[in-house]
Amino acid sequence: MNNQGPGGVLMGMRNLLLAVILLAVPRDGSVTVSADASQPHLAADKDGAFYCVYLHGGNVELRTSTDDGKSWSDAVIAIDAKGKARGGMQRGPRVGVDDKKNVYVTVPHCFDEAEQGKKYPTSELWIAISEDGGKSFGKPLQVNEAAKKAPEALHWMAVSANGEAHVAWLDMRDQQKGQDLYYAKVAGGKVGKNVKIGGAVCECCAPGIAVDGKGNPLVIWREGGTKTSRQIFMTRSSDGGKSWKAPAQVNAGETKVPN
Repeated sequence: MNNQGPGGVLMGMRNLLLAVILLAVPRDGSVTVSADASQPHLAADKDGAFYCVYLHGGNVELRTSTDDGKSWSDAVIAIDAKGKARGGMQRGPRVGVDDKKNVYVTVPHCFDEAEQGKKYPTSELWIAISEDGGKSFGKPLQVNEAAKKAPEALHWMAVSANGEAHVAWLDMRDQQKGQDLYYAKVAGGKVGKNVKIGGAVCECCAPGIAVDGKGNPLVIWREGGTKTSRQIFMTRSSDGGKSWKAPAQVNAGETKVPN
């Protein structure tokens, strides 16, 4: 199964994944994946194994299950944040897995020690990749090319079967106020060029991203601005993320939801 992150406006898809794990455990109780953890996210591979990433002790950890969620592996640190990783309000890690069981983990975090000294340090967006099924991870790669321009740290990721990670996030490199929507593809251990695919998006809503069986991504988001009815838009690529269709409004009626 490809990881299809829902983001702020596709919460139902995330809840479906969470429901899978809840339904897989015995009826008489739940299973503790990790105590004192926060901001969990779940993915499943093509054989039905689960991969759960979360924040714990200020780091990004991963545990896996190959028995329908009945038991979980020991924790592996996917991204070592030196105990300083923080989350909340959709600002946690994401996980995806390809058909070779390579595992991809993203997280917003500030590694800059000088920046960490500020009351509200600005995070960058990072991705770490495991080529051994989640037993170990390589050095994190920075996804956003423009440093200190993704302060809200709201993002989502989806992974294709062939091992391409598609990432969408809020970015303000072209804005004095407000946020735009940027995208990058991570393939072959390298982060591709950052591309703006949407403008003036909601500053407090994570985007959603999914990828189809041919490896083509689709991104959905909530618009920003001062309108009394912010709408939901989507765009898609038919060439693996190289180019994008013009954004189209998803909802037929007014949302009547302002900022």
